[in-house]
Amino acid sequence: MPDTHEIAITHLQRRKIEGRVLIHFIEILRERVGEDATQQIVDETTRKLAAEDGARWAQTYGRSTDSLRRVAEEVWAGGGSMDVEIVRQTDDHLDFNVTRCGYAEFYQELGLADIGYRLHCNRDHAMVVGFNAKLELHRSQTIMEGAACCDFRFHRKDPPLPRSPIREPSGQNAKTSQ
Repeated sequence: MPDTHEIAITHLQRRKIEGRVLIHFIEILRERVGEDATQQIVDETTRKLAAEDGARWAQTYGRSTDSLRRVAEEVWAGGGSMDVEIVRQTDDHLDFNVTRCGYAEFYQELGLADIGYRLHCNRDHAMVVGFNAKLELHRSQTIMEGAACCDFRFHRKDPPLPRSPIREPSGQNAKTSQ
């Protein structure tokens, strides 16, 4: 049974709470198992959680590009967490730029943008799989990595090409319809 006295927090506040715990966890994990194993564990965990988030958001908002836009504007950017500029939206595409990112600001202020990228930015591709496996994300840059903006480009995966109909050979032996 959910706690009805729980105070609602923004998505950014949630990520900051998680980040403050995970930063120390990751430092200890690096000491105990090494950098490579730590990265694998963090990436696998992050992808699993992100896919679950995507599935939960799809149940709440739907699976369309319009629904994904609502997730970006209401959840990710909720409470002023980031500034989103929509570039283009159709039934098959959602393109937007994030021009200010509170998530990046948080990790950059701590001098931990590399961890921020792993814990936050790295989630986005796996989230899409949970949200709608028919969509995919292309992104060439992030604020977390030092770019001026994050360029999110979601689009419907290309459907398989239709098969060409089998054609009878032309010539004297070919059947003709009457």
